Amino acid sequence: MDINQLLRSLSDRVLRQEVALTLLYLYFLRLIASGLYKLFIYPYYVSPLRSLPGPKDHHFLIGHLLNQFGGSHPNEPYVSWMKRWPTVPLIRYFGFGNADSVLVTSLDAHKEILQTKASSFEKPTFFRRMVRDIVGHNGLGLVEGEEHKKQRRALSALFSHKNVESFIPQLRKKATDLCSLLDDKIRDEAGIADVVSLYSKTTLDIIGLFAAGKEPDELTLNSGGMPFTTCYQELFEPDGLGKLLIALNTVIPIRWLPIKANRRFKEAYETLHSQIQAVIRERIQELHPNKKTDPSAEQSLSSNDMLTWMVENKYYASDEDERWGEELISDQMLTFLAAGHQTTADGLTWATQLMIQHPAEEKRLREEIAHLGANYTYREIEALPYLHNFCREVLRAQCPSINIGREAIEDVIIQGVLLPKGTTVMMQPAIVQKNPTIWGEDADEFRPDRWDALEQQATDSWAFTAFGHGPRGCIGKAFSMLEFKILLIELVSRFRFARVEGDNRLVSEIEVVNPSPMLRPLGGLRMRVERA
Repeated sequence: MDINQLLRSLSDRVLRQEVALTLLYLYFLRLIASGLYKLFIYPYYVSPLRSLPGPKDHHFLIGHLLNQFGGSHPNEPYVSWMKRWPTVPLIRYFGFGNADSVLVTSLDAHKEILQTKASSFEKPTFFRRMVRDIVGHNGLGLVEGEEHKKQRRALSALFSHKNVESFIPQLRKKATDLCSLLDDKIRDEAGIADVVSLYSKTTLDIIGLFAAGKEPDELTLNSGGMPFTTCYQELFEPDGLGKLLIALNTVIPIRWLPIKANRRFKEAYETLHSQIQAVIRERIQELHPNKKTDPSAEQSLSSNDMLTWMVENKYYASDEDERWGEELISDQMLTFLAAGHQTTADGLTWATQLMIQHPAEEKRLREEIAHLGANYTYREIEALPYLHNFCREVLRAQCPSINIGREAIEDVIIQGVLLPKGTTVMMQPAIVQKNPTIWGEDADEFRPDRWDALEQQATDSWAFTAFGHGPRGCIGKAFSMLEFKILLIELVSRFRFARVEGDNRLVSEIEVVNPSPMLRPLGGLRMRVERA
């Protein structure tokens, strides 16, 4: 190679490097410009939401996340924002990177988002990333569109009046078991009990019976290893570090890091899923091994649980297009185990504490329940008006569920405001149920009698949002309310509750877990229990 060729070669190489570096610089400049635009220009000068009222005390990078997660209550700062702007339909706030988010405050806006324009919204991306690693991708809680409609239509048979009513003996049995545990506390521990843990155990047993026809202890025996309850708590009720890892994993994959918390998560996940798979395969074997060749064969098990129904009607469906495989059945079971347990336990916890704070209401409830016989029926339960009012008022004043999140999947107009595609929409039961423009100036007070004389907007069914509304409202509402009522009936008819000596806190003064998707006392809730 002569000197000219060498110089040309070097020149070409330098030129290519310069071009590459120039392109790299331009790429980074584009990223920087895009970031600056999203942080400092779009939110204030371009966004169609810029004229909405909303708080201004946000960080330029993380928006209002510190306000949301740094407070003492998961309903804050949302309720404070609502009370500052009580009559507007939408309040604007900022998410990470100053991303547009809106808090929904009016009933009409709720109806549009959850009902009339529900197809324009899906569960938020961060929520799906967070949940799918635990309950799978294909259950009722995560699927969208036509698949969601199809699954909900199928599963609605499980929540028919007939099937829900058939669970009364099992619900009563578990309520009686709970009372036995409280009797043990009276005998052995001077009547001091942490009701949070006792109620949680009872409702987990109940959802286990509903989902699989088995209590958690029985599920553990199928595959050994970490107990089912331990796995459940590790996945669905993690400690502070566990919650942080779940949140971070929605942004950056970190489950591969070799740390103890990840190892515990992995062990719990694998054990829980293997236990669920084991009980599914066991039920498949119990329900007619010849079912596929003889679709007319009668059901071999007398059971009203979810798993039996899915195996009978979906796994062995005569129409191949209607069949569900083991994976989908597993996802459905995990979805209901996640959604159907803690809300009732937390509701019962607040009901008990509210009875302590309002002894006259407890007395009135006990007097109404006293007229029930030992083997009360569904009709007799529903004929107790004060019990019905009491339960609804507990769920209104201290709703266990905190958030109902949605994300716009297309540009959509809500209450005359254009929500661009990708906008996060936040709805909270407390925002509606504690709004003085809907429930009156005493919206923060616990008053069951209000349900006998609702006024103005409170008469609208959308004013009570504890179970959500629309095509994605809680499919198990009837079962959950029946469970809540039966547990209360058995507790109130047998026990009186009182504060532990030295604990004079009102319900509003009890410290709660935050951040949390549920309204739950921090560190449990101890109270004194005595026989009625």
